[in-house]
Amino acid sequence: MDYYDREYVSAAINYFWGDGTASAQSVNERAAEVVYKAISEAQVCSESMDLVPRPSGIKPGRSYIVKQIANIGKNIVAGNTSIYHVCKVRISVSYKTEITMALQGI
Repeated sequence: MDYYDREYVSAAINYFWGDGTASAQSVNERAAEVVYKAISEAQVCSESMDLVPRPSGIKPGRSYIVKQIANIGKNIVAGNTSIYHVCKVRISVSYKTEITMALQGI
């Protein structure tokens, strides 16, 4: 028995690299390692994005800045672990070759 669930690993691979990239049968230990690295990096990227204040369209005033900092703090305290789309795209591109090779057993 594998120590990882192939169905879940294939779902994570398909989330980053598109539906049909992996099936439960095509997942191997190396592919699981690659997707683990990719998810870890995506989480770091998203955590960094949470620290960036959102643009206001005009020169921000003191109340806007305080509100943005409060929202950032709220996300940190809430443990918001969603992955930003820009982070997903960057990870997808960065690990495309590595995941393709891993799924092929290379």
